[in-house]
Amino acid sequence: MTGEIEAAGDALTGGMIARAVEPAHGAAAHDVHGPCANCGAALTGPYCAQCGQAGHIHRSLGSLGHDILHGVFHFEGKVWRTLPELAFHPGRLTRRFIDGQRARFVSPMALFLFTVFLTFAVFGFTGGALLGGNQNVNIGGKDVPVGDWRAGIKEEYARTQKEIDTLQKVRLDPKLSAAEKARLDTQIANKIDDRDGMAAVATGDWSKLAELDKRTSSKANTGGKSDRFDANTGWTALDHAIEKAQDNPSLLIYKLKTNGYKYSWMLIPLSIPFLWIMYFWRRDIHLYDHAIFATYSISFMLLLLIVLSIAASLGVGIAIWGVALMIIPPIHMYKQLRGAYGSSRVGSALRLMVLMMSTVIVLLLFAIVLLLLGVLE
Repeated sequence: MTGEIEAAGDALTGGMIARAVEPAHGAAAHDVHGPCANCGAALTGPYCAQCGQAGHIHRSLGSLGHDILHGVFHFEGKVWRTLPELAFHPGRLTRRFIDGQRARFVSPMALFLFTVFLTFAVFGFTGGALLGGNQNVNIGGKDVPVGDWRAGIKEEYARTQKEIDTLQKVRLDPKLSAAEKARLDTQIANKIDDRDGMAAVATGDWSKLAELDKRTSSKANTGGKSDRFDANTGWTALDHAIEKAQDNPSLLIYKLKTNGYKYSWMLIPLSIPFLWIMYFWRRDIHLYDHAIFATYSISFMLLLLIVLSIAASLGVGIAIWGVALMIIPPIHMYKQLRGAYGSSRVGSALRLMVLMMSTVIVLLLFAIVLLLLGVLE
């Protein structure tokens, strides 16, 4: 008897779920009743009152296209409401989000992740034009724009090549002993690895970098050394990592770039303690508020770098984008302090100086973390 009751109950539930998933022919979507297919709660309308899922579950390609378009334009609508607020009323945006007005705006973390991705994508196309012009230089047999981040190793590449040429000339001296020739051979081999590593980074030859990494690791394990700095920190893993970084500095540069992308989120927790210090006595301000402030602020700074980088790549002079880079960030920070925390003009100005010094400290800490990650990986 119990089994019959359970079977009848299962059949009834299955039928109700079936009706919830796909209404009868000719019925409207909002006429769906029965348990929610997601959480099992009873449906009293087109959406579940418990989890918010729609009662009518689509299973067609047309509905998939509708969902994609809805997601794109829904996000886009939030973006166009968020960006003007972030640019011109950052304090008001921060305050509104903290106070619970969140449905209209892109969440701080979503905006931050989007701007991080966009920053590296734009820098990949513009080549970090804020760092130089658009002329080309030859690195590793290939023309690379000076403004490209890869061209930062141009001078080091040329210097290393000159050192190789000099050592090779010295090596030809017939008066050298066998030991001296062996020492020069080791130095030349290390310099060639450095040079090839720079060219590999500049031209994107990651397989060559992997090969060089294995080669330098093998040298370190067999005791092969050159005129490098001998690290002796007492931490074996760190000493070995420093030796590897000296063997192949170009690989370290590549790791710093990739780690900067992966660990950019660390800027937020690094910033929170400095914001807390400025308002630690106020009971109406919580760590969550500081996190929202920091996330929106960092997102704006990244967007500013994107805009200025694009402007520089289009030929806008440093007299324009340089001044903008110096003036806009402090003005934005001041307005955000005023609006988010309700500080007075004088109080906001004083805290702005503290905040700008804190920003330098946070960036230095972040750079140290990236450096440690780069040499330890």
